[in-house]
Amino acid sequence: MYISNPRTYPIPPGSLRREVATWDQLSNGDTIVLLTSDRRNPRIVGRVDEISEDGRYLWLIQDNGAERRLFHRIEGYTTFLDSAI
Repeated sequence: MYISNPRTYPIPPGSLRREVATWDQLSNGDTIVLLTSDRRNPRIVGRVDEISEDGRYLWLIQDNGAERRLFHRIEGYTTFLDSAI
């Protein structure tokens, strides 16, 4: 699935976002977008720092200057990978 509506999800020029079904498909250094149901912070963007072997947990260095943060897959995040063309 590719997101192409720039009004809803701004996409940097020269990139595509594709949904990632499981976190074990990601690599350290990948730039991702996590969508949540939290109305206060529905979109979290950052760079993958580390992923557990089973793909259930990931450490993200957030783009907004926030600290490195641990996320758990079971919390229901929709994950998009930013890929340069």
